[in-house]
Amino acid sequence: MDYPKSVPSAGLVNGRFVDEDPLAGTPGSLIPASWGNGVTQEMLNLIQAAGLTPSEQLNNQLLTALRGSGLFATAPQFDNDRSVATTEFVRRSGLQYSGFTAYATHTALTVAHIGGVVSFASATPISATLPDTAGIMHGATLNLINVGTGVVTVSTASIADTIGSSSAALGPIDLGRGETAEFIKLDNQWRLIGGTILLKYTSLFSGQLGNPGYQKYASGNIDQWGFGTTDANGEVFVTFPISFPNAFVSAVATHAGGDSAIVIVVGGTATRQGVRLKVRNYVGQVAAGWGVTYFAKGY
Repeated sequence: MDYPKSVPSAGLVNGRFVDEDPLAGTPGSLIPASWGNGVTQEMLNLIQAAGLTPSEQLNNQLLTALRGSGLFATAPQFDNDRSVATTEFVRRSGLQYSGFTAYATHTALTVAHIGGVVSFASATPISATLPDTAGIMHGATLNLINVGTGVVTVSTASIADTIGSSSAALGPIDLGRGETAEFIKLDNQWRLIGGTILLKYTSLFSGQLGNPGYQKYASGNIDQWGFGTTDANGEVFVTFPISFPNAFVSAVATHAGGDSAIVIVVGGTATRQGVRLKVRNYVGQVAAGWGVTYFAKGY
């Protein structure tokens, strides 16, 4: 659209409408019907494109149309032209976090932290509570980082909420120095879906603390350890904490006592579930009640 420049009778001055000037005796501009209809139709087209029905009684329909969603189409994901980006496009583009905040003390996280990264830096242990899930959009995310030497204990603010891994519900989790955690909101749960701390709860890196114990590795190798006590023949069959999925490879054992002794793996006794050990003292004697610690490898 444009001013009615092609209509000489419109009386434009420098291409624009002017008022009548009685003192100077100059007439005002006229608005041709074609131009008035055209301007009106331009606005009606926009209002109707937004899904609204034009009304003579309303004078805010143009603003309503511009603020609504009916006029703006969401571009294909990762589109990089100069079209207007809707909030739907921005949400699925994965371009950036909503913000970055840092704390050095006990902190109760809020809805304002959703979609962002929260960093903790404390030389002493501190705690952080995740926001109440009520009212938070399904699928919302939150990322935590611990860059301090103090452990950050992460828990939920509401007793109705839980922290969960892909396999089970968890209690509070501890982030050590350099560890990260990524959460996604699912119903009444903050699901742990990423970050270094997730490795602790995956089958690929699962383990058992204490004695006996075991540790799995990404390569498929497994370390296991434990303790046994000999019988009267100086032997003990040690049962591994878990069965090796594929094969037992080797075991190293030591005598836990007050003098030197030799510990051997009895040939032909090794299985994926355990192995028989035999202990003799420095003069070749055997006895019951001697302690043996072992370290076994397999995959």
